[in-house]
Amino acid sequence: MFVQHFCHLLVALLVVLLHAPLSLAALRRYNFTIHSETRAPDGFSREVYLINGQQPGPLIDVDEGDELEVFVQNDLPVDTTIHWHGILQRGTPHMDGVPGVTQYPILPGTNFTYRFTLGDEYGFFWYHSHLRAYYNDAIRGGLLIRPSPSRVRPFEKLANSDVEKSMLLQAERDATSILLNDWTHELSDVVWSRYFTTGAFPNCVDSVLANGYGRVECLPEYMLQAGPGLGQGGANQMSATMSPTTMAMSGMANRMEMGDPGSTMDMGSSTMVMNSPTQTTESPMSITTTMSPEMTSLGPRGCSMPMMFKSGFNASSLPLETCTNTSSPQLTIPANTTQGWLALNLVNSGAVSALRVSIDGHSMFVYAADGLFVELQEVKVLHMALGQRYSVMIRLNQTAASYFLRFATFPVGDMQQVLEGQAIVSYNVSTPSWTLMTPDLRFVFKAGISTAVMDDPAMVWMFTNGSAKLHAPLLDPQRLSPFESTPPSSGAANQTHVFTINQTDVTTWVVNNDPFQEPQVPIVYGTQSDAWQANTTYHMPSNSVIDIIMKVADDSMDMMGHPMHLHGHKFWVLGTGSDPFPYATVKDVPSSLLNLHNPPYRDTTELTPSGWAVIR
Repeated sequence: MFVQHFCHLLVALLVVLLHAPLSLAALRRYNFTIHSETRAPDGFSREVYLINGQQPGPLIDVDEGDELEVFVQNDLPVDTTIHWHGILQRGTPHMDGVPGVTQYPILPGTNFTYRFTLGDEYGFFWYHSHLRAYYNDAIRGGLLIRPSPSRVRPFEKLANSDVEKSMLLQAERDATSILLNDWTHELSDVVWSRYFTTGAFPNCVDSVLANGYGRVECLPEYMLQAGPGLGQGGANQMSATMSPTTMAMSGMANRMEMGDPGSTMDMGSSTMVMNSPTQTTESPMSITTTMSPEMTSLGPRGCSMPMMFKSGFNASSLPLETCTNTSSPQLTIPANTTQGWLALNLVNSGAVSALRVSIDGHSMFVYAADGLFVELQEVKVLHMALGQRYSVMIRLNQTAASYFLRFATFPVGDMQQVLEGQAIVSYNVSTPSWTLMTPDLRFVFKAGISTAVMDDPAMVWMFTNGSAKLHAPLLDPQRLSPFESTPPSSGAANQTHVFTINQTDVTTWVVNNDPFQEPQVPIVYGTQSDAWQANTTYHMPSNSVIDIIMKVADDSMDMMGHPMHLHGHKFWVLGTGSDPFPYATVKDVPSSLLNLHNPPYRDTTELTPSGWAVIR
């Protein structure tokens, strides 16, 4: 009997071991102190909100299955919280970091401890303040969950041998995580106050940073005069961009006369003020317009003039726009030539700007989106909406030198700014001799070491406004199917909700005509919350299939696009578009418009200007 019982125990133990992860889960602890200092990340000094003295904050580096605990001490004069962008928070919704929804704000001088289990989540995420716009004062950082070694990686199919497979896996382990963000020379509270005072949308930034490094690079006069399209045309060039005037007026063409100079349109207590265009514009696929010079040219920072102001305000109500070049250090990313591959984890962690990213002379193989492995896609130009993350593999097959990793704001809708920043991807080469000093090489000096940077226009895949050049493949987000098949339910949804996104006032944005008001008691407290039965609180059945149809309202004051992020869930992006969308449920939609077979599975997607998106 003893032997038989022992055998049963042994079999049970073997079964447990066979189903156990290769590495034991661990509790990973981090201590964050959020405080204020004066810094000059792009060469211009300003007050910056830091985590442990760092901009961005510390990279959280953990393994799949770990438990994470982060103690946050708020030494700022303002409230804050920390949201763990993309983490599902299964069983711990009170750790999501949203004031008024999942927790009370962390008051000045107080602290809060976040603790949650990561489960089977893996990939690149990020964290940031979720109160007002304080994350754009630098309260942000990366969160890397290293996948279990047992997971098959999409990039393994790039290997021609076991040796190269090992090199690719090593490149993934050594990947550089990069937070890209637009940056202003004023505290976010100053920008916030000016917006709600004047009504001028604050889309104009000063620079774009990579891991807190960057510089101010003013555009040459000919670019400023050319406008956001830079005078370029063509379907592959600016397919998503229109002139600022065309975009701002497209939603109002049938509601007002546009022929009189200085036309205004009363909006209750606010007035939308517009400069007078001519009556002729070219196709949206072409950038050149017949607008007056003040409508098509850009200001010193590469920005177009705001189109909307509250009554009593105009362009003269805004600070004088200026631009002064700086020469502060740029981020340098080491690339091990002998390794053969370089991996990057990228996130657009900015406030207002969609970004386009490329690396001179190289392709990028996208292998993960919003943390999840996806089917490989080779691109030259990567479009990144706010909040989106991508992991890319780069083959190091060029001349041993350094190359610009470019990131440009992409002018679309109200976000009309032309601005480019760069980091430097540096193959490990020695200091160049005079024989390298050719017209195709520029020299950058950092820490006393000179590095030759290839600056050959033939190697640059995008224009300064982020538009992909002809024959430079641009990311197609609808082709980013999950690498491990994760199809949506094929049946009808249990519920369908149509969310109409609308700008009803110069500074008011609503979903289904209801502006969100932060409750006094967080909604996670249930019936104790003053917002439990609010129009902006939707009660969904558990374990059910929910379809959400999002579209920009036909009568919205502005038809700008929006990044849409869902907390606590990934979702299937069944389709997006810019054409009219009269359908009330997915079953009514023509099959050619939606993908129910292998759609992308994400937590952040983009609602295009005047457009629609369907998620399940």
